[in-house]
Amino acid sequence: MASANIIHVTGLSKSFGSLKALDNVSFVVRQGEIFGYLGPNGAGKTTTIKILCGLLPRQSGEVSIGGLDIAEEPVRVKQRLGVVPDESNLYPELTCLRNLDYLGELYGLSRAARRARATELLGIFDLTDKKATPFGALSRGLKRRLTIAAALVHAPEILFLDEPTTGLDVPSAKALRALIQRINQQDGVTVFLTTHNLFEAEALCHYVQIIHKGQALAAGTAQEIRQRVTGRKTLEVTFDGPVPGDWWQVPGYRGRPPAPVNGRWHLETAGQELHQVLAFLLVRAEAAGVKIIDLEAGGANLEEAFLAILQEQRPGKEENP
Repeated sequence: MASANIIHVTGLSKSFGSLKALDNVSFVVRQGEIFGYLGPNGAGKTTTIKILCGLLPRQSGEVSIGGLDIAEEPVRVKQRLGVVPDESNLYPELTCLRNLDYLGELYGLSRAARRARATELLGIFDLTDKKATPFGALSRGLKRRLTIAAALVHAPEILFLDEPTTGLDVPSAKALRALIQRINQQDGVTVFLTTHNLFEAEALCHYVQIIHKGQALAAGTAQEIRQRVTGRKTLEVTFDGPVPGDWWQVPGYRGRPPAPVNGRWHLETAGQELHQVLAFLLVRAEAAGVKIIDLEAGGANLEEAFLAILQEQRPGKEENP
């Protein structure tokens, strides 16, 4: 589990002309953890990764990775990093095996070592049967797997993942999350994960940092972030039959009309009104001639806490690209 700080960022700022992409951002990442860097599109997540990986100069602030400054010792730092961009940089005409073998060659591995490492990674990522398949012929999900495998060829200490499951179907995204956990738990790789998928962050991350419009808003475990949103409850309701379209318009409900997922409805309510909402649901169910067959109440999840934190920010500022 996490111990010493492996990434230390203090007062990081970056502007593109008059647009401030990062504004005095600070955070630490502990060795061995999955660190979630969360924010909506345009929050500054990708800009941060590019600076930490030496692909973009910072304007001000300090960045230490394993005790080294990326600006002063870029080669030594990059040897310790694996980077998975939002779009793959592998060669579509090369086979899966050849892509990994070629990257091993670029990292200076011997022929025997890089072939053994490529074979090992194909096995870990369940791609052995695709070793002779050109990368360009793979499905989107398999392309993401091989792209992550490629970032691990040189056995880096830190893996940067930029929106790894974007565009994947549900089974592919689930499989990829399992692989990320395996890399972290079994191989001890520190993972820096950017995402706007709050379910993914809650499932994977030991620690999260919320960033919005280039500013760090909140940091902590998912539980600590959730605890910032007080007085809210969530309800998961399942009926034994169809219900009227406006049944959810009950006292205390906040947000957009819920949509059922596998027949299960999700509502958010103010905690002090929970009893009133439950009573009203029973009345509505009785009037519709249906029964509530399952009901579960809980506190705010990470997504709800995230949205509440964003709503606390003053309006009127332009989004960052």
